[in-house]
Amino acid sequence: MTCNNTPGSYTCWCILGLVYDEGTCVTKDTCLNANSICDPFAKCRQHQGSFYCKCKDGFNGNGSKCLDVDECEESHEEVCPAFSYCHNTFGSYICDCWKGFQDNGTHCQDVDECGSYKCACNPGFSGNGSVCLDVDECSLGFVRCPKFSYCLNTIGSFVCECWEGYEGNNTHCEDIDECQDNSTCPKHSTCINTNGSHVCRCKDGYSRLDALCVDIDECNDTQLVDLCTNGTCMNAIGSYYCECIKGFWSNGTECVDVDECSDSLNSSVCRNHSTCVNLPGSYRCPCNQGFVLNGAECQDVDECNSADGPPCPEHSLCSNTAGACVDTDECESSPCHRSARCWNTPGSFSCHCSLGFAGNGSSCKDVDECVALTKPCHPLARCLNTPGSFVCVCQPGFVSIGPLSFSNHFSGGLRSLLPRQWPYMSLISTDQT
Repeated sequence: MTCNNTPGSYTCWCILGLVYDEGTCVTKDTCLNANSICDPFAKCRQHQGSFYCKCKDGFNGNGSKCLDVDECEESHEEVCPAFSYCHNTFGSYICDCWKGFQDNGTHCQDVDECGSYKCACNPGFSGNGSVCLDVDECSLGFVRCPKFSYCLNTIGSFVCECWEGYEGNNTHCEDIDECQDNSTCPKHSTCINTNGSHVCRCKDGYSRLDALCVDIDECNDTQLVDLCTNGTCMNAIGSYYCECIKGFWSNGTECVDVDECSDSLNSSVCRNHSTCVNLPGSYRCPCNQGFVLNGAECQDVDECNSADGPPCPEHSLCSNTAGACVDTDECESSPCHRSARCWNTPGSFSCHCSLGFAGNGSSCKDVDECVALTKPCHPLARCLNTPGSFVCVCQPGFVSIGPLSFSNHFSGGLRSLLPRQWPYMSLISTDQT
């Protein structure tokens, strides 16, 4: 904007594409739709491609609602000159001189009933009384405006206009917190106030497109590889989830093999006289030594009637028993770590740490899921590690609207939203032990 001083006045010129609006230059289209948002007694102000509402002089409010200011009662200073009455009006006030005094434009002057007078230039003007010219206080350095403002000369006076993004009066200018207005930033974004401005940051799972925050389709993002192996990636608003194939369950970001042989999941998955062996996405039940599969059952092998002849030496009696040699169940003596499960095998045993623990079975340490998993909890909850699991606790001001549990491990996989898509929870647990 260019200001040109003229005798007794001034003119303001805006650059091409902008129009003058009460002391500033704005785009023509910025405030066209502001009438439905701003109060009739508020002004629309342009701000970085957007706008905000500011109550006009004589009114107080947030711009969406403006109330008349009673300057006569609420002002900390005398608004009217000496020898006058103050009358409040809608949006302003009137100063009425006492009887015997007359208004000379700036103060109430005693009426000289004797008939003599003297001309004197009003404050803000200079001259001999017959000719008075405006004093440009800004150019002459007569005034010093507060920080974050500039001086604007007016006819007979001046004003200190706060910079864009600040508000105040001739004594101080304070930063405008644009984030107090929930409509400042687009949906799915967070408003961050800065000195004289603000920043709109899109939430996780969204990206900036022009002035909007749009959902990121993680499933079709070529920069994200190996999403939902052994399952199908399903895009969700602000996130994604994995729909796993049978034999796998979703922890939100990947499909994990279901250990069908785990005692905590299914202790009778295999028939009698067989041992459960876990496989990726499945399992198998081979018959124990001394038994052979007959249809769906493991049947004892009669070694005494073997085609190769009885296994016993000459002059001895062969007596068949169930199975072969009787295996010693080492697991009965609890040889494994207290956080591990013991699997007895023919002639031996093995130790496996329970879910939520890591180690060789003889030594098991708790896995801190709050560190190991990527965002295990909702953004508005904090993760608390527990032995073998973890819990998610809602932050103050939020409550749970339902738990998250893992089930249906054998019905095609668990459908589970990513943690940032979980509902607010006061306690979320994925304990599978």
